[in-house]
Parts: sequence; structure tokens; C-alpha cells
Amino acid sequence: MAGTRYRFCDTPEELAQALGEVVPRPTAVVGVGMPLAGDDGFGPAVAAAIQPTDVLRPFDVQGVPESFLGPIVESGCPGVLFVDTADLGAAPGRLALVGPEHLAEVDVSTHVVSLGLMAEAVKSLARETTEGREVRCALLAAQPQDLKRIDHLSPPVREAVRRAVAGIEAFAKGAPAR
Repeated sequence: MAGTRYRFCDTPEELAQALGEVVPRPTAVVGVGMPLAGDDGFGPAVAAAIQPTDVLRPFDVQGVPESFLGPIVESGCPGVLFVDTADLGAAPGRLALVGPEHLAEVDVSTHVVSLGLMAEAVKSLARETTEGREVRCALLAAQPQDLKRIDHLSPPVREAVRRAVAGIEAFAKGAPAR
């Protein structure tokens, strides 16, 4: 599954570099998932750990990203990074980046509204409401180990949260603006 659709990022440095290649700044970091469903809380945990800055604007949307469509677009960010768990066929806690060119064709989320559809809605609303502003969306996914524990991330996914936050923050500090 890793093919060209996913780019595995095993270190924060690899993630920062990959983000710099696919997502413009400032970036809305959209944490998708259900914290009460074990490792599905990965996205919200990442969003909660990101401090809002001029470059990063976190959104903890839980399992209803469609309810935050307006605020995400109103943030004015040309980049949107969805953060969620996904079955990547990888070791638990492994991170992968899905770039804008593959987001619509890779439906990995377990939520009601696919993130590909959500990305299209964000891009469309941004074009309609902000005089044609273009938005690029990507997905940072973590391989879950356990989706059944209540309110508890597995150790590999807790470590993935740490790597994801470090990589996103490094991207914010050093990636060239697009």
C-alpha cells in the first residue's frame, strides 16, 4: 500500500521536509478522530498539542470534520493538514503523508464523511467565499494498534503523536512558504 500514494515519515525531520513539499503555510491542522475509541484519538491528540501561531492553526474536530468546514476556511490558511488514523498496512504508530494529488483517491478514514470529500468541500468553499483563493489539503495518518480501548492511546500511537507534533512544529519553523 505504501506505493506512491503514501509517503512514510519515520522521523520528525522527514515529516517536516515532506510537509514543506506538499502543504503551504499558514496551515490549518485538523485533528480528526474519536478519543473514546482508543488510537482513533490520534488526530485530536495532535491538534491539542499544537500551539496556535501565525503559521499553525489547530482544529480538534473529533469525528465531525464537516461541522468545522466554515471555521477551517475562515482561518484563511492556504494549507489544510488533516490528521487521523488509517489502516496503512504498517506497524502500529507508523506515520504516512498523503499528498493533495492522492487524497481524493485514498479513502482511509473510518468516519462518516471521507476526508477526500472534506478536502474538496474546503477547496470549493474557499474558492467561492474568498475570491478564488486556492487551498491545498493533505492527510497525515498514523497506523492504529487498538481502536477499542476507551480514552487511551496505545504506546506506539502515543509516540506517533510526539513525532507528528515535532514534525509539524519543525515544518512551521523551517519550511519555505509556498
